[in-house]
Amino acid sequence: AVSVADPTRSGSANVTITSPGSGAVTVSPHRVALTISQTEQFSSVIAGGGSVNWTVDTIPGGNGSVGTISGSGLYVPSAAAVGVHTITATNAANSSLSDSATVAVTDLGGVYTYHADLARTGQNLREYALTPATVSGGNFGKRWSCLLDGEAYAQPLYVANVVISGGSHNVVIVATQHDSVYAFDADDPGCTTYWNKSFLGAGVTTVSTGDLGGCLDIIGEYGITGTPVVDPASRTVYVVAKTKESGSYFQRLHALDLTTGNEMAGSPVTIQPSVSSGGGTLKFDPLWQNQRPGLVLSGGGVFVAWAGHCDFNSYHGWLTRYDATSLAQTAVFNSTPLGSAGGIWMSGGAPAVDSSLSLFFSTGNGTFDDVNSIVPPLAPNNDFGMSFLKLDPVSLAVQDFYTPSQEAAWSGADLDISSAGMTVLPDSVGPATHPNVLVGADKQGHLWMLDRTNMSRYSSSSDNVVQFLTLPNISSCKPQLCVMATPGYWNRVVFIAVNGGPLMALPLTSGLMPATGGIATPASQSREMYNYPSPTPMLSASSPTANGIVWVLDTNANGTDNGSAAKGPAVLRAYDATNLGTTLFSSSARAADTAAGTAVKFTLPVIANGHVYVAGGGALTVYGLAP
Repeated sequence: AVSVADPTRSGSANVTITSPGSGAVTVSPHRVALTISQTEQFSSVIAGGGSVNWTVDTIPGGNGSVGTISGSGLYVPSAAAVGVHTITATNAANSSLSDSATVAVTDLGGVYTYHADLARTGQNLREYALTPATVSGGNFGKRWSCLLDGEAYAQPLYVANVVISGGSHNVVIVATQHDSVYAFDADDPGCTTYWNKSFLGAGVTTVSTGDLGGCLDIIGEYGITGTPVVDPASRTVYVVAKTKESGSYFQRLHALDLTTGNEMAGSPVTIQPSVSSGGGTLKFDPLWQNQRPGLVLSGGGVFVAWAGHCDFNSYHGWLTRYDATSLAQTAVFNSTPLGSAGGIWMSGGAPAVDSSLSLFFSTGNGTFDDVNSIVPPLAPNNDFGMSFLKLDPVSLAVQDFYTPSQEAAWSGADLDISSAGMTVLPDSVGPATHPNVLVGADKQGHLWMLDRTNMSRYSSSSDNVVQFLTLPNISSCKPQLCVMATPGYWNRVVFIAVNGGPLMALPLTSGLMPATGGIATPASQSREMYNYPSPTPMLSASSPTANGIVWVLDTNANGTDNGSAAKGPAVLRAYDATNLGTTLFSSSARAADTAAGTAVKFTLPVIANGHVYVAGGGALTVYGLAP
């Protein structure tokens, strides 16, 4: 190996190639990831012929704890076999000759919602195949890609062990801006498509950027933007589609059968909420309301939220609740019923839910007038622009809130605190005086920790929160675009990135994030920098404390009007969660790993059962370990 920059510098190594001797054993595949309902047929080849004996973790034939393997090499995991096991084939005539394979068994049921869970931590704690060692070992990379009919701004969803098409299969759900929903086999490089549901037809099209006055926050067309949600119990996929029909505009909530893609009973329903407004009625506008946030399924309800398009025209922050079975609308919240704006943006993030089932989200620039901190608010002082909100999960009444003292100035300058999603940290991990907390950020690069049981509401002269920090590196932010993501969390560490800066790890000490002089001080950070938009981290691990990996997508090449690069592929990267300075994998390192689809902003990868699923412009790309 000779240095390109300095040809006088080089290094060498010796490689010895030998032929297998008589009796040598070769097993295939060498690396396998399975759910507990899957099986794997291993094969063996013996140089010169012969037979083998099979073991699981040195146990002949395996057992109920580690899974069993037949004399022909068929491995069947058990419910107790979750974890990593070694399958060995040994030459029956010469026990000194053998070969082994690794099988990782998971009981992960699925990734049913935005950012992996209702708290929006981004964690999958049931990932055994992908570890820092296996991802960095040279066997991880792009495995296949599947074509889509449009751009996928919604996060993919994963459901294990679905009884579909005459068998039990793992399924990936992908929704596109062309108003389509796909159900792919999650493990098939041939892209088996169990169903593809389109909401278009004669006289029914998607909504164009021209319909929205040239708003270029998304290029081309608007169909399905917010991440759907899956109910694993009823096998239902909930999704909101936006359409143009004979010159009129509609948004509808659909409930699709996970196994067929067919509409469930009572589906779809047209979305048309309204609220009282100054003696009149304020109605929902299906054209100008942008259904960007991810959907929420909690407590028997489906929750859908909206902001606007490019701050064009008249819009509000809406949140509606629908009964998950009947799809009847049961509650409506409008953030600014007597004012304007207050969109629920969160860069595609979904409202977070805590252990009490309360909903938490933030609103952007808009009217705020509950200056006396009355809860529940009383009209006409019930507008909540530029606020962090806690809502009752049944009535959607305001239970609590926090509004910064600078809300008016920030709102006038479009410095949204709703550019970032909110993450509910596990109960009791906060400081002793505020054990139950959440974190959120904003366009200016501020980072908040709030008490979920006492959010401190509003004061024009002070901001009495658990923590209010400024992230480092904000001098490199594009104006007003510092954080456009949802923070991640694993093993008492908060992970967040800033536009123009690195991905950062902020470990909690006595429940607080590290800081010096009000500036957050990360324990580690990535070497790579991330331009607009800052990525939302996803996390995989084999437990709450072991084998943590932080996964992000660099989607700067998304081509929108917010400071992005010209359209190009997204870059998938993986970092050691205990030290972000260690890059385990980057898809930009070699051409074979480059994503097939172009980047779209705000999307994020899904990690499940040894695979990483990346949806983008025109393709779903799947990464994993070589077999």
